[in-house]
Amino acid sequence: MKKFISVASVASTLFLAGCCTAPHQATWEYKEVEAASGTASEDQLNKLGAQGWKVVAATLSTREIPLYILERAKQ
Repeated sequence: MKKFISVASVASTLFLAGCCTAPHQATWEYKEVEAASGTASEDQLNKLGAQGWKVVAATLSTREIPLYILERAKQ
């Protein structure tokens, strides 16, 4: 009887812990910003940052213009 109670207690604890800790998977959205003047202005990036965007990569576009890749949690 004691063994049954111990097993039931452990099983219920594991069950409750599993229910309370469900994985949270974030989804992301992305934006490309091409810097027409050669560099993105500080004001432009600050406005995007205020909207939740963050720069995750910077590269050159096919036209050799700086290209910034931004991401934020999908809203």
